[in-house]
Amino acid sequence: MNERTDGSGLRDDYPRVTALGAITGLGAGWGLLGYAVLWEGTPFQVQRPFVTSVIGTLVLLPARVVIWGIHLAEVMAGRSFDLSQNHWWIALAASTLGAGTLAGVYRLGRSVRRRTSERHSSL
Repeated sequence: MNERTDGSGLRDDYPRVTALGAITGLGAGWGLLGYAVLWEGTPFQVQRPFVTSVIGTLVLLPARVVIWGIHLAEVMAGRSFDLSQNHWWIALAASTLGAGTLAGVYRLGRSVRRRTSERHSSL
């Protein structure tokens, strides 16, 4: 008989990725893609009409929110900022916004789905 009494047989050596973790990682990638497109010009070039369109705004939303925040800070300071040499933090901010946005949408959708299914099951 090969019974383990220490509980190690129930331990998962390779933890599974949760849906929330995958969505959060996808959102971080979304933010980094927007940063790469708008600041680095890679992996493809976009023109201003696409960036300002509804579809372009949604595709580049995390980076656009960072741009709007920078613009607001510039207006409040009464001057423009020189970000040509120091813009690594913009990538971090865009990836954080993308991760938070998709994680929030996922959690909201899950909550709505649970509430809807609870109402239907109680009828």
